[in-house]
Amino acid sequence: MCHMIVGSMSRHKLEAVRRACDRIGMMSVIVSGMRTDSGQNEQPVGFDETFDGASARARSVKDRYPDRVAIGIESGIFRIGEDDPITCDMAVIVVLTEPGVRIVTTSSALVIPERFVEMAESRGFGNTTVGSVIASELGGDSADPHSLLTGGRVSRAETLADALCVALRQVLVRCRRG
Repeated sequence: MCHMIVGSMSRHKLEAVRRACDRIGMMSVIVSGMRTDSGQNEQPVGFDETFDGASARARSVKDRYPDRVAIGIESGIFRIGEDDPITCDMAVIVVLTEPGVRIVTTSSALVIPERFVEMAESRGFGNTTVGSVIASELGGDSADPHSLLTGGRVSRAETLADALCVALRQVLVRCRRG
């Protein structure tokens, strides 16, 4: 029996881990969450902030439960390009297993309309997420802008589960090696 603890109580993140485990055939798994602090702004910007947030979440879990698989998931926004820049939402996932083993992956990117990014930035990324701005403008779940911007065809949990499959398959390979 494998016990995975996600450094969050987010239903989207917990559902994503469960979906990924089901998809790759990890049947004897307990998935639970633990409140952690990412140490980042409410809206992380760029890879470093997003990675640091995911790492902090995973480390918090691992410090408290060293014998468990610790998972940190942090979503951030990424500005890409200089001439005609776009902003994407993407998650960084950090999985810690036994001592010294760290697996890192990212989710697929979702392009965010610039007007939402500008509104969140003007309110301050320290306390405002782009998802909360999108939800206030379009209605819906502030933690799932993916569903809002894809007409309900792609959820945040789906994009996270896809990325988690990559990470957890690496965990399985390491477990089989010994």
